[in-house]
Amino acid sequence: IARHGLRDVVVDTVTRAKGGASLLEDDALCALRDELVPLATVITPNVPEAAALLGIEESAFGASDMSQRTRELGALGCAWVLLKGGHVMDDNLHSVDYLYDVKSDQMHTFASERVVTQNTHGTGCTFASAVAAGLAQGMDVPAAVRRAKSYISEAISTNPMFGAGHGPLNHLPYYAASASRGPAFDKRALRLYLVTSEALTLEKLDQALEAGVTMVQMRDKDPSTRALVEKARAMKAVCDKRSVPFLVNDRVDVAIAVDADGVHIGQSDMTCREARHILGASKWIGVSCRTEDLARKAKEDGADYIGCGACFGTNSKGDAKVIGVEGVAFVSRGVCKELNLPIVAIGGIGVDTARGVRDITQADGVAVISCVANAVDVRATVAALLA
Repeated sequence: IARHGLRDVVVDTVTRAKGGASLLEDDALCALRDELVPLATVITPNVPEAAALLGIEESAFGASDMSQRTRELGALGCAWVLLKGGHVMDDNLHSVDYLYDVKSDQMHTFASERVVTQNTHGTGCTFASAVAAGLAQGMDVPAAVRRAKSYISEAISTNPMFGAGHGPLNHLPYYAASASRGPAFDKRALRLYLVTSEALTLEKLDQALEAGVTMVQMRDKDPSTRALVEKARAMKAVCDKRSVPFLVNDRVDVAIAVDADGVHIGQSDMTCREARHILGASKWIGVSCRTEDLARKAKEDGADYIGCGACFGTNSKGDAKVIGVEGVAFVSRGVCKELNLPIVAIGGIGVDTARGVRDITQADGVAVISCVANAVDVRATVAALLA
């Protein structure tokens, strides 16, 4: 650090594991305090770490002592001190962190509501990394800490509750595990499932939603990720206006980028289990399945619903294998009923066949593409599909 003159150095002064075990020998603690801390732009100790650096007891860190202890840490030679207050239990409702600018002798405080959970593994290093990311983006230290504080609070409160001990955080709180607070999957959303095509303009999409379409999946094979994100964002805005769920076909990254309600994946895409790991518990995931075995696997891997077909031949997806209405009915009335797995029938369905497909398959809904996208009167077509 000294040899290369590095700037914006954040030192996470880890001295103990989450369970309390010491991670540093005495001479290493001295090196941390005397050699590394003076090179830091910001140090980020919690109370046990600060006590070790100052050589005092943790009991000396009450709420009324925190400002003084932060200044004492500043005397070790760093430019800024961020003393985290999670271990200070004087206030059971709030946690207060103290940020001290050594040069100007200015003290900033950042308060947040406490989250009652044991799933805090990695909190310190995640917080420090978030501060470093802010500095790398050109933020000043207070701004970087403010954003990192907001981020870590969300990461803790939306943790995925894995494991039996100190579980991990949710490192994508604004996308994936914010889903833990999102809506549970409602199979009624499958009733009339619209898959997009190039012919479906935003105006037609809005007309279809107004007329009663209950879910939208953006299917677009544009190789440009940026173009896909732009299209998805525009479509999602239309769906949000009508309070209709919006999913992205195949592309989990695009779904995350626009905060879609979920994804629909095929048998050659990322697995449902992998998508669930990335997206979190409450984003909706549908899987294309044409057999009972595939449907069982989808349920096992955490799918919210399956799409089953093709019922008829279709120009929209030329490689779709036709299993017929009876083939869909076999899956729907068998394994889907057994496992309580929602199902939408797909493939070549139009105004003349929608009701029959519903009746024969007992599916929760039907998926349509061309009959809506190419309709002269979109509202009338949707009404007929729902009849």
